[in-house]
Amino acid sequence: MVNLTIDGRAIQAEPGKTILEVAKENGIYIPFLCYHPALKPIGSCRICVVEIKPGPPRPLPACATTVNEGMEVVTNSPKLNALRLELMKMVLINHALECPICAKGGECELQDLTHALAVPTVDLDAVKLPPNPDYVSELVERHPDRCVTCGRCVRICRDRVGAMAINFTLRGYFTELASGAQPLDCEFCGSCIDICPVGALINKQFKYRARAWEVEKTEIACPFCGGGCTYEVHTKDGRIMRVRNEASVLLCGRGRFGWPVVEAPDRLKTPLIQEKGSFREASWDEALDLVAAKLKETVEAGGAKAVYGVGSPRATNEANYAFQKFFRQGLKTNQLDNPGRYNYVRALKGIAEVFGPAKIEGVERSTALPQAYHSPLALKDESTGGGFPFVLGKLDDLNKADLVLVVGMDVTPELPPLGWKLMEAKEKPNFRLVVANPRKTKFDRYAGLSLRYKPGSERVLIAGLIKFFLADHPDWTPAFKADGLDDLKESVKKLTPKDIVTKTGVEESVLKETVALLAAAQAPAILFGTELLAQDKGQANAVALADLFLLVGKPGTPGSALYPVAEKNNSRGVSEVGVLPDMGPGYTPVEGSEPGATLEEVLDLLEKDDPAAPKALYLLGGDLVRWLPHKSRVQKLLKKVPFIVVQDAFLTETAKLAQVVLPVAVHAEQEGTFISSTGQLGLIKQALAANGVRPDWQIISQLGAKMGFAMNYVSPKEIFRELALKMPLWAGLAPKLSEPCPKIKAEVSGKFVPFEVDISLPGRRPYTLIVGKSLQHSGSFTTHHPCGTLVVTKEALLKMNPEDAKSLGLAAGETAKVISSHGEITAPVKLTGEVPPGVVFLPEHFATPAANDLTLNSNLVRVTIQKG
Repeated sequence: MVNLTIDGRAIQAEPGKTILEVAKENGIYIPFLCYHPALKPIGSCRICVVEIKPGPPRPLPACATTVNEGMEVVTNSPKLNALRLELMKMVLINHALECPICAKGGECELQDLTHALAVPTVDLDAVKLPPNPDYVSELVERHPDRCVTCGRCVRICRDRVGAMAINFTLRGYFTELASGAQPLDCEFCGSCIDICPVGALINKQFKYRARAWEVEKTEIACPFCGGGCTYEVHTKDGRIMRVRNEASVLLCGRGRFGWPVVEAPDRLKTPLIQEKGSFREASWDEALDLVAAKLKETVEAGGAKAVYGVGSPRATNEANYAFQKFFRQGLKTNQLDNPGRYNYVRALKGIAEVFGPAKIEGVERSTALPQAYHSPLALKDESTGGGFPFVLGKLDDLNKADLVLVVGMDVTPELPPLGWKLMEAKEKPNFRLVVANPRKTKFDRYAGLSLRYKPGSERVLIAGLIKFFLADHPDWTPAFKADGLDDLKESVKKLTPKDIVTKTGVEESVLKETVALLAAAQAPAILFGTELLAQDKGQANAVALADLFLLVGKPGTPGSALYPVAEKNNSRGVSEVGVLPDMGPGYTPVEGSEPGATLEEVLDLLEKDDPAAPKALYLLGGDLVRWLPHKSRVQKLLKKVPFIVVQDAFLTETAKLAQVVLPVAVHAEQEGTFISSTGQLGLIKQALAANGVRPDWQIISQLGAKMGFAMNYVSPKEIFRELALKMPLWAGLAPKLSEPCPKIKAEVSGKFVPFEVDISLPGRRPYTLIVGKSLQHSGSFTTHHPCGTLVVTKEALLKMNPEDAKSLGLAAGETAKVISSHGEITAPVKLTGEVPPGVVFLPEHFATPAANDLTLNSNLVRVTIQKG
């Protein structure tokens, strides 16, 4: 510890901390304007200057000066007060006096600072600068005349978000906040708004709707992607006014601006029953009685296996646990699965093939009364664990990696928090980033190497890396205890360097440079997402990457891990709590009963009119028609099912095929938990009245009671306690913590699994279509008006290389017809160099055009393109 004094007070501080940080920790006030804990300090405003002994005669900025042994700091003196007063006058000299109408009123740091420093008047004259407001940009309103040039917005955009969309123009007194053009062209994350100390950047959704002191704040986990962000919902008169992340400031656009989906006019508010081809409203009792009667009738006629359930990556852990309990203990069947079968479950299965199933020992029930949403299980001193969960990375560790290999993933659209951690990691001098993707992504600009491979050649690429690695390091011994290395060597033996280069399109020198980085890395991490996993051989892709990590990974080293993306808010949780046909809560294999069919197998049974095909479907959300590959096939097969009940917030395309639709509460209207992509427990608290809809867990419990299986749940807290007792993997877990607990001694070993080295892209059509994610949307959830992100990304655009467009006679904005062997769509064209010639990209979120009209069993498909 460092010993120093501040204003005569003896203090001990951690080495490396700044004077301002130490003063704040000890309740000593030092005024500041440009400093923010989410950013590296730059000391530009100089308001925080302090006097230091021993030190230079001039005052130094407290935010940028680290503490030293024996340092004497003076924070308040006539000299300092005079300096700060003059600095504040220069800040205020041209500041617009619009406080009564400024949206920052009540939380403006400049107002607070002016009051704290008792600035009486501004007795300086200067040339009046033009205001140059920006009223035309979407979501963000800019007022340069209110700007205090602290640089916070520029730094968070550049250093944390990585967008580099805003900057300063001109110099000195004439410095102005700008973006190079109006309207603003950026990621529209809104982080610049909330980090701005004044009203220079305004949230248009919040403007004139409320004042800062009028709102109630409720902290909840974000309901969109699997990033696990936590934010505050600000409500007034029972309506959301805005959301903010007051801790780190960072949120993506859908997190900050996507909340109006709660108020979408097409939200379901009452149960619906379909009769003679149309829906009518019904009471809850009538709807639940009908569902109970139909499910009983189905079980009596065809046995429990005749009913099939699909859980939800949007629903809470508590709802999904109650759902699997309804099937396993109520109906006595394992006939259930979740939509992650087509992406995230493939990652889990693939990684488990290499690193084995989850194993935890040394867990016992805690003797202390657990707090709400805290695991009731405690760890013994000798707790050990192994298997695939222990190679899955944690978000807070990613910035500790010294090498990150990103494969088949556009980081920011898929999981923004991973991107923010990469931005932190790149500040380390020894950090290296390698991005492998068929198309150019945002993080290519920060990558030391970019591997632009041909779509579908991922396993050839990974096999090539393994082959070159073993050739260059014949005596390599993996840091993990690993078996089967000779089998792996044999499996890539026939693959020649020429084959690798020809099939992937990546130069041998680039592959060998990547291999050198992997060999030298002390904490390598591998990131991969749904664009890789949604392929027909997505599980084989995961096996290949797990093999590579078993070869180069460093067990027990923070940051060295696999980071598969769980795309929705609870894609990981729905699997962990047991909504799988062969595994119960905590990935425990089902025992004493036959595993159920996977969702893929159920569709095949329906297609063959197999007697074993289900006669009733219970869908906990999840728009299967919209999301599964080959839309027309899915629609056709679901129509074969005699009875379908859907719980959802909207009348989705799947819900339109149901006989009963039950309206559910969404995130801010309920309570419960999620598990993020990186294992963090997120807690949602109810901020809004439910207004006639019910939370999923309550509907399931009430339905069980009507069928003679009473669960008698009264709150999600009660369900969490019951669930967590069955989850040794969650021992020690609490809100904002990640599992598995770091106190568990990880004993991880693996076995190399040879994988098929082939191209996952059949067909002969001239273009390859990649179906993937858009930055502004999360599933189809954010495509309902008046969701804020719709004003930025209103429709699906077909991204095409300008060379291809020219050869087809297509111009930007014109309509293209896209034809596959399974369907056709039309979409407006966007010209971009992000996609190479011969490759086109279409986001998956919109009902029209529906990208899955074109696909068969993968997010990759060969297509023909014509003028529309």
